[in-house]
Amino acid sequence: MTTPKKNQPMYIREIELRYKKRRVKSEAPVHEPLTDAKKVYELFSDLQNEAKEKLITISLDTKLKMLCFEVIAVGSVNAIYARPFEALRASIPLNPYGVIMVHNHPSGDPTPSEGDKIFTSNLLLYTIAGGIEFHDHIIIGHEKYFSFAKEGLMDALYRKAYAEHQKALKGN
Repeated sequence: MTTPKKNQPMYIREIELRYKKRRVKSEAPVHEPLTDAKKVYELFSDLQNEAKEKLITISLDTKLKMLCFEVIAVGSVNAIYARPFEALRASIPLNPYGVIMVHNHPSGDPTPSEGDKIFTSNLLLYTIAGGIEFHDHIIIGHEKYFSFAKEGLMDALYRKAYAEHQKALKGN
């Protein structure tokens, strides 16, 4: 650490923390259980207007009502990077029953990429180990969405992740 000389200006780095209110459509089911992908889409459909990919974690209570949501990462026009732990970091102190992941595809096409599938599979390993239900990963495009759960991908990825988890526990 250097000591400033007499009459030399000092600079302090400052971090600005902003609290941003998010406007939600009045008909959106804010206090209703998020039991299906359509309700989640209604809450977060404004993501379709974003120029960059955003990844959001929704924390749920036992009645599947939203405890909170957090923007985990902001990417580029066609990619986003987040580690599974980062996706759960805000949720863990809340001791949630479950989580739902939401992100957008600025291209408008909500079809999951191979990277989306890998991220979902990796996150499943974390939620299985942590005892958190991973209900869905929803990708929002223009006026449409893709739900891993609705399309049966969550079950397939869960079976694969669970088998990997059991194998790791046995040390094989």
